[in-house]
Amino acid sequence: MVNPREAAARPGGAPVPAHREGRFHATAPYGLVRLADTPMPASDLHGEHSADELLRGHDRTVPGTRSGWIDLTLTTLTPTFVGQTPERGRASASLRFPHGDRRLPALPGSTLRGLVRNTVRMLTGGETGPVNTPMLFFRAPVRIDPDSTDSALSTRARQVMAQQHSHYRRRRAGLRTRQGFLFHSRADGHWYVVEVPATALSDEPGQALKVPFAVLRESLRTWDFGVEDFPDPPRNNTYVPTTHEQHGRLQYRWVHAVHLPGERRVAAVAPTAEEARAHLDARAASARDLGRGGVVHALLVLTGVAAGERRNAYLFPRPPDLGGGLRVPDAMVELFESAEQVTGYQRAAFPDTLGTGPGDPVREPVAGAGGGGLPRRGLEPVWFDLDPSGAVVSFGRSGGYRIAVGDDNPIRRALPAPVLGPQHGDPDRAALAGRTVDVCRALFGDTDTFPGEAGASKGRVSFGSALSTDPGPDYPDGAVLRVQLLSPQRGCFANYLVQGPDAASGERPDIITWSHEGRVRLGGYKAYLHRHRAELGSPVRYDERAREELGLAVLPPGARAEPPRDTQRDIVPLRDGLTFRSRVTFTNLTDGELGVLLRALLLDNPVDGGDPADPEYAHKVGMGKSLGMGSVHLRPELYLVDRRARALDPGPDAGVVRADGHRVQGFLDAFGAALVGRRLPGGSDPRRWRRVEQAVDVCLAGRWRGRLPWEETAVMSLREFAEYPVLPPLTRRFHDAGWSGRA
Repeated sequence: MVNPREAAARPGGAPVPAHREGRFHATAPYGLVRLADTPMPASDLHGEHSADELLRGHDRTVPGTRSGWIDLTLTTLTPTFVGQTPERGRASASLRFPHGDRRLPALPGSTLRGLVRNTVRMLTGGETGPVNTPMLFFRAPVRIDPDSTDSALSTRARQVMAQQHSHYRRRRAGLRTRQGFLFHSRADGHWYVVEVPATALSDEPGQALKVPFAVLRESLRTWDFGVEDFPDPPRNNTYVPTTHEQHGRLQYRWVHAVHLPGERRVAAVAPTAEEARAHLDARAASARDLGRGGVVHALLVLTGVAAGERRNAYLFPRPPDLGGGLRVPDAMVELFESAEQVTGYQRAAFPDTLGTGPGDPVREPVAGAGGGGLPRRGLEPVWFDLDPSGAVVSFGRSGGYRIAVGDDNPIRRALPAPVLGPQHGDPDRAALAGRTVDVCRALFGDTDTFPGEAGASKGRVSFGSALSTDPGPDYPDGAVLRVQLLSPQRGCFANYLVQGPDAASGERPDIITWSHEGRVRLGGYKAYLHRHRAELGSPVRYDERAREELGLAVLPPGARAEPPRDTQRDIVPLRDGLTFRSRVTFTNLTDGELGVLLRALLLDNPVDGGDPADPEYAHKVGMGKSLGMGSVHLRPELYLVDRRARALDPGPDAGVVRADGHRVQGFLDAFGAALVGRRLPGGSDPRRWRRVEQAVDVCLAGRWRGRLPWEETAVMSLREFAEYPVLPPLTRRFHDAGWSGRA
């Protein structure tokens, strides 16, 4: 997945489709499958069978059900990469399993199970929940003048940001934001935060001081800080104070701020107390009866650019001691240091060596990489929020830091209650055991299917790993690809949420974000689309255009290249046109359950799977989906087993029947009729299954032969995200593209 920050830094940014309607038309390598209000109950597919009989019958044959296996043939349509633990200093090949004296390319059974389970879930509107962390964070909107003409921002961006800031201030009424120092107590192993003390320039504790850049420049000319100049930060998204040549030498530096008699501002910043006192004395003699002025020992803190208009640094007055610190919940610190929260910017801005005192600050690595962690020794200047009871509810390392958008998981407000499955830590989780079982839980098992202690149910479908015996499975020419493989993150932009009418165009500022109170609706299940240009050939070789637009590099064999950055990875994907074989076994499935399993494998391809080299529909597996990797075609061959006949006859073929196309269609129709009966009015004709909203979107997302044009699945640059675009529904995107035609 391409890092938007780096994509924006590339010359020209992402390509802009010439036929976009409106200025704020969004593109993305994914789409959303609409949510149903309730999951499809498993009982819709059980017929005359009871759920208890089926879900507890894994150790015996349930009369009237189907058991057997599906021989599954997978064909890669684009380069495919299934990750494994990277080896330091070496390119990572796609996963291999040992087989005799060889290591064969593999797609693990767990990968196939996840693929099919997710497809079944989307088709049937099954339970879902958060995909990353249990708490959603977003950056606090900066204050901005919507009518300002002295801004590089567009009118649309200014209006949206102004409204978001106003809304943010309203919903945060009652919370108190303070500044202070976070520290780790070696005595008890917990984290605490202590407010900065009150000064003559602040009304109360917890208020850091601001120092204009102009004052810093004058101070640098007056005293020797070891820095000759203090230029304004660059007006772009590349500014990191710690890595800036001049600014980085002042970051986290203890200084002495001077305020003159009668003035409530910082007049100068000196490197030592003696120099600060001498400066004060020289200017206070003529300022009689205006107060004494003073010197404040404080930490200089530089933060990133806010909308390109930052003109102040911060001074955090040093507390006399660390007594009276407020406890910071360990879970909050753990979340703060999680890979989902620490960005590439934070890794650069808070390197392992950055500290407020001599010696190693002992910043622990995050997700195995350096930078971004909190110091176990010394202090960390932070902004933090207190609720009315005085408890710390969030903290961050800049004025616009990311805060929790609510006291509870905001996903709860964005999903229909029946669709949100129980989450870890829910106080009522035990009480939800035994709730209505949806299709996914019935097929694949769950830990709380039944109430009581013995509440788990075993899955009735299992997946073997898929292996390929092709002697030349890798990307051609022995080349290595250097790619961006970043975890997808939830953001505050509007693409994942249902918007009001006409939000995708015009100058409307009322874009719905996660911070909105009331009814916020998640747009749907996230599904990656197929991205491919036919002119890349077969086997695929990424041309210059693909390399530039995907942000990848092709390293020839033996090439001497710089080591990959933290956000990069060198991989050797599997080539397109590779064939894998696997086996899926199932036990005690009803006709409808076998039908949904087959539908998840086939999508809307013919019962024989169609042309494996150029199918109508295909799936996505592995990593690099936003780069177009991982498109695969599935061809199932169904075999039914009569267990009684096999028990009576020792022959290998006894009781085994390969289902022909007519029989396969019968199972598909059994599911189709149940789906239509649940979702559509007016009878349960199985041929109408394609009209169900979830089926429409799943099939659109899976279109290979009629996929969206390459440019319509582009990852937007940071500059494009700044226009607050809204991603149209899949139906609109395919309609605008003509619904068919090759990319």
